[in-house]
Amino acid sequence: MKKKISLFLFLLFSVILKTTFSQFLRFLPVFPDIPLIVLVFMAVRYGSVTGQIAGFGTGLLEDFASLAPLGFNSLIRMITGQLTGLLQGRMNMDPVLFPILSVTTGTLLKGFLSYLIAAVFNISYSGSIFVSGSFVLELVLNALTAPILFLLLRLVLDWILRERKTL
Repeated sequence: MKKKISLFLFLLFSVILKTTFSQFLRFLPVFPDIPLIVLVFMAVRYGSVTGQIAGFGTGLLEDFASLAPLGFNSLIRMITGQLTGLLQGRMNMDPVLFPILSVTTGTLLKGFLSYLIAAVFNISYSGSIFVSGSFVLELVLNALTAPILFLLLRLVLDWILRERKTL
């Protein structure tokens, strides 16, 4: 139960950080997609099912906070969480290279799925779409931010979820 509450609070905080404080923290035209990085971390660490659930919840929160059609971000995040969750236990957990590769994969998936869904359903979406110039900047920022966030999330979750030693 403690794990589920901790994961939910991390996701909620990351969505609030992205939607509310991104205007104040911008130093480039785009902001790193922190909810996506947290989602990829959770999917890689806890598996595809957790990635799907976390992705759907994160996407739904983003749908409520943005002008995107309801379900647009939910579907994208759910599929991204599922597919990046397949990396659980498949690769050596290098502390720098693995977060960069997994988050780059997640960002590419998000961009491709955004483009595909927007094209199929004829949705005008102003977010980072696969073929825009801001997508490349977001991809680079996500990749550079990933090792730091993965380290912080791992340390905080290990501290919160540590086993208490009793007599």
